[in-house]
Amino acid sequence: MAKVKFTVHEFLAIMGHMDEELGGRNPHPDSVFNDWYTQWREIEDQAESMGPMERADFLFDGKVNIKTISEPHLIEVIRCVEDQVEMHKKLIAENDPDADEDDLDIWQRKLVELNAVLKEFQLKG
Repeated sequence: MAKVKFTVHEFLAIMGHMDEELGGRNPHPDSVFNDWYTQWREIEDQAESMGPMERADFLFDGKVNIKTISEPHLIEVIRCVEDQVEMHKKLIAENDPDADEDDLDIWQRKLVELNAVLKEFQLKG
């Protein structure tokens, strides 16, 4: 088991991506999505109840600490982050109005961080 930390924005994006990919809760009982589902909904509800400025601060300054994550769940999260990196690269390549180099940088740094945690698992295993 390992610890990981996300900004609220990262956590919500990862969970939203999983929700789209998995088609909701329970069809994949071993998914980290099911373990984090309740926390995701609570954080999403909290964010939606805030005003625009407070919400922006919460999304990017707020943290979600995951005290224990298994290697299979970490790999699942890494795949989601890889998808985020690829999506942002594509937006930039296509000169999409939603393209943002800073977003790409955020996801690339998160991917490096999570892969370092995965490497620790592999060294211990």
